[in-house]
This record gives sequence, structure tokens and C-alpha cells, in this order.
Amino acid sequence: MAEEEHPKPPINLLKGWPNPNLLPAAQIKAASASALSDPEISTPGLLYGPDPGYQPLREGIATWLSRFYEKHMKTAIIPERICITGGASQNLACVLQVFSDPVYTNFIWMVSPTYFRVCPIFEDNAFAGRLRSVPEDDEGIDVQFLRQRLSGVDQDTSSLTASGDDSQPFRISADSHEALGNDDTKSQTLKGSQPWRKAYRHIIYAVPTFSNPSSRTMTLRRRHELVRIAREYDALVITDDVYDQLQWPSKQNANSSPHLEHALLPRLVDIDRWIDGGAERHGADGFGNVVSNASFSKIAAPGVRCGWAEGSESFIWGLSKWYDGLNFPSPLTTTPNPVHQAGLEVCISTNM
Repeated sequence: MAEEEHPKPPINLLKGWPNPNLLPAAQIKAASASALSDPEISTPGLLYGPDPGYQPLREGIATWLSRFYEKHMKTAIIPERICITGGASQNLACVLQVFSDPVYTNFIWMVSPTYFRVCPIFEDNAFAGRLRSVPEDDEGIDVQFLRQRLSGVDQDTSSLTASGDDSQPFRISADSHEALGNDDTKSQTLKGSQPWRKAYRHIIYAVPTFSNPSSRTMTLRRRHELVRIAREYDALVITDDVYDQLQWPSKQNANSSPHLEHALLPRLVDIDRWIDGGAERHGADGFGNVVSNASFSKIAAPGVRCGWAEGSESFIWGLSKWYDGLNFPSPLTTTPNPVHQAGLEVCISTNM
């Protein structure tokens, strides 16, 4: 009777909030104290910090990821492939700033159902009306459907779509041509040309492992196919790899580990690194076609507001240049402060 009078409050499944008992307050406190107690860490940590992030943290993440994905790698990950970010959502916006252009980039292709919070990020980057859904099947993203839609897009690079109907292309007006000052539409971008910047023709967004909200995991074959499609159609695949470490064996016994020590599948960014010669293959520009967008939110705490991106060295160089422009002289902190990053490095290096 007492239970009926005082029912348990419902669990809000809309937000992916962890149980407060799982928040590692003591570990983060100890790691932060360790970082602030060492002048070799605290002094540079209280300054602006390097563009790609705190170097020991980049090294720690590279070592940790190399160990976790080692069964699927030919060589270890190097720190130059890592850029520290302010989390997966913030970094998605930054990636779009550097590697998309509202004139040159045609569409955003999103696995459906998709993580709903990314939609306004794409729209805020001038892609409202140009989000396209791609269904999933038992193997993950339906690559046959995606290929059909990509091949059906008007190859005239001067066309955009102003409405949600693929059959109603919006032609750049004569005034726009004159303003852009060049009839070569490939050079007609709203963003300036920089050696560290590239505009991809298409953006593909997916969560390959434990997709949110469907929970599906993309098969190895499908991951290979998606990377090859991205290369064929000049697309950048942005993968949210935030759940990869949250895996446990389906059956446990007294001698088994409570969690899996190694990834069961390679990430798309790993496949892009080595398949058919990788991002540095003959004729490629070195930027690659996949960026791994990751975060400490699911493996430490959402409030740390820290993540990392992994891609080719050229891609990470370009992304770090954008973070440099955001962090100085901007009064807003757009990446975690270096002391915070140092604390996370202590957590990684000491297995806290």
C-alpha cells in the first residue's frame, strides 16, 4: 500500500543522462589536483594552449585508442591524427565550418532514424531544407538506397535545392554568379580558399556502433561499402563514435571481464585510413573521407565538455586552424581549458 501511495518517479528516457552514482567526481577531482600541483602542467595549462589541444592528452588518447582498436589496425594511431574538441555536438558544427560550403555542398545525408539534436546544427550551418534521410536495414545504413540518391543528384554544380523536394533544384541567379565573380562553379564558394580547408560535395552523418536511436551496429561489409561510396561521390562521412567503449559480453561467467577490452569492429575512420591505399593513395588530396567524432560524455561525464576528433593529418590540421580562430581572440571558451584537458590526460594515463 505504501508503494502505491509513493510511486517511484518515471525514468526520463528522452535525455541520455547517466545515473548520478556513476559520475566520477572523486577521480576527476584527484586528476585535476594532480595537474594543478605540477608547475610543468599548470603553468602552460593556464595559458591559451596549442591549437590542436593539450599534447599529452592527444598522445594519451592516441595510445588508448590504438590499444582498444589494435585488432583492426596495421599501425598505431599517432597524435597528429587527434584534435581536442569541446565535445561531439560542438565539434560537428566546427567540422561543417571548415569542410562544407552552403553553395558547393549539395546535401546532408542522415541515417534514419537519426539523433535529433544534430538536425539544428546542420540547419544553423545553412543546410535548412537540404537534410536527406537514408533508411537502415539489418546491416546498418542502406548503401544501395544512398548510392541511388547520390547518383540521382543533379551533377550541375551550380544547382542547389531550396525546398525539400529533390526534383526542384534551385539555380544560382545571375546576380549570384556576378557576386561570386567566376563562371567556374566549382570555385564558387561562400568561404574563402585556404590550404587547410576543403569543401566536400556531400556530407553523410551516421552513428555506426549502437546507432542512436535504433541501436543498430553497422556491419563490417557495410562500413567498407560506405567508405568507398564517400570517395566516389566526394562525400565526408561524419561518424559519432561516442558509444564504442560501451560494450559488454552477451554472456558472462566468473572468469570473464565485465566489459570488452577491444573493439569488435573497426571504425570507418580506420577503414578510410588503409583501404585501397588510404587517404594518401595516389590521386587523393590527403584529407580523407571520414572523421571520427568522439566525446568523454559517455565514458566520463557529460559535464566535462571535452571530446576529440580523429582524421587524416591534413584534416586535423584544418580543423585545428578553425579552433585557433575560435579560441583567440574570442572571449568565449570553445574548447576545454588546458588544465581541464591535463586532468583528463591524468585519468587516461593512470587508468582512473
